[in-house]
Amino acid sequence: MIEIIDHFGIAVHDLDKSLADYNRIFGLTPLKIEIHENICVRMAFIRVGELLLELLEPTAPGAGRIGAFLEEKGEGFHHIAFRVDNLDAELDHLKSVGVALRDETPRDGGDDSRIAFVEPAFTNNVLTELVERKKEV
Repeated sequence: MIEIIDHFGIAVHDLDKSLADYNRIFGLTPLKIEIHENICVRMAFIRVGELLLELLEPTAPGAGRIGAFLEEKGEGFHHIAFRVDNLDAELDHLKSVGVALRDETPRDGGDDSRIAFVEPAFTNNVLTELVERKKEV
């Protein structure tokens, strides 16, 4: 069951520049920065009220899904993420109602979370992530 909107993912070419811009313009600072080599991404989490912004930079130009996204579409909105209390049960439910998934089984996400993505064709062409967290970022 969906609990809340967890975060919005934003693809960026230069994470350090983007973080400096968010700080200069809005006074926002990251809670943490992580690198996930297995998916070729460097990410930062910024809290805005109850929501997070997740800025995503490929570890090398064109690397991974974020690199491909940037090459095709440029910087900007990448995905919305809904927090769920039981990711396995949610994926089973989605499969039972015929929803195609990019991730048939959960995988590791940022800040020690478990995640899975839904194919955008089922969510009005918006890439949608489901995230299960052990703790708040």
